[in-house]
Amino acid sequence: MISIFKKQSMLYMVAQHKLDAKDYENLILELTNHIKTYPQVYWYIEMENFEGWTANVYWKGIELELTNEERLKRVALVGSVKWQEQFTEVLIPFSKAYIKFFKTEEKESAKKWLENSYKNEKTTN
Repeated sequence: MISIFKKQSMLYMVAQHKLDAKDYENLILELTNHIKTYPQVYWYIEMENFEGWTANVYWKGIELELTNEERLKRVALVGSVKWQEQFTEVLIPFSKAYIKFFKTEEKESAKKWLENSYKNEKTTN
């Protein structure tokens, strides 16, 4: 299951348990629409009791291609398991966004990291 919340150019997602094809399609649709709507997007992903993806979704996730991906400025991944941190490191070379991993107990810091970046970007433009 995935829950999605939006606040201006900020996109907050909480992934719980195991994601299936419907969750993946919803995530891609929401993210793509947000990127089309805002010139700069900041994405918060929290993995809460996250067990991964169903097999057919796993390979789709690796092939993540987004229109206007350069608008995705920062991504904060929040999780509690070592493989989630390692997954973050694997993503870094495949995105123009600044991607950073935060432990579950640091989720407020992750939100602040994104929100401060958004505020700084907004005041310099």
